[in-house]
Amino acid sequence: RTNLGPKINYLQTRLLLDDKALRKLIMSAPHILGCSIEFNIDPTLNWLQERLCLDDIAVSKMISRQPYTLGCSVKDNLEPTLTWLQRRLGLDGATISKIIQTYPQIMHLSIESNLELKLEWLRQRLNMNQYQISKMIQRSPAILGLSIDDNLQPKLEWIQEHLSLTDEGLSNLVLKFPSIFHCNLQTNLIPTLNFYIEALGNEQEASSLLVSNPSLFAYSLERRLKPRLEEIRNAGIVIDAACLRKMAQCTDVQWAKKEWQIVKVDVSRMENAS
Repeated sequence: RTNLGPKINYLQTRLLLDDKALRKLIMSAPHILGCSIEFNIDPTLNWLQERLCLDDIAVSKMISRQPYTLGCSVKDNLEPTLTWLQRRLGLDGATISKIIQTYPQIMHLSIESNLELKLEWLRQRLNMNQYQISKMIQRSPAILGLSIDDNLQPKLEWIQEHLSLTDEGLSNLVLKFPSIFHCNLQTNLIPTLNFYIEALGNEQEASSLLVSNPSLFAYSLERRLKPRLEEIRNAGIVIDAACLRKMAQCTDVQWAKKEWQIVKVDVSRMENAS
């Protein structure tokens, strides 16, 4: 029976893994143990480091996130995909490296049936130019791994309809916050809009707030928005769009030590003035 000890030791040493990380890597991609160190794993790691200017820690993090990369052919898969994507989006070496480190799965997507098709669909649907498409993907490369029919299209339709956006307005919102594609429609987008409508008592004001600050969709309702709104209401503060924006965007530390104290001072001043 093949002795896997040397291969396991190599992976642990080469990728700077502790025992727990090593087990996770092998369990998520057991086929790695069938790959040759000399002809596959080591050349692939060396190529990734040279092609993307990665140090040992960076390549370890990337492989830990997407271990199947070690089973791919550099010549037939990885290099053609990276070269195509870099040219298609007009990226320099540092930017393509950042994208791959953020979303290494992109190297495993088909150029013809996925990447090109999706980029062209996004360009037409959002009426974006090449520069805008490139900027959007740089900020949120995982968009290219999402389904058009199950994710991108229904979300864009809902956003445009419920926030009363023109095509240009929709494009601007997505450019401002491309991560909105990663917000779940049923458990995030819809209840978050309803939260702001209820808090402001006006659907148009809530829509305007979210159009101006679409990142507000990203905050947790249960862990952040609802508890903070209750605190503000208990303090007798008048709720308006500016108050809600500050409430959502403050970090926990700012909320506890600075912003909440500032709100208290403002309220006491108002009470004294009255």
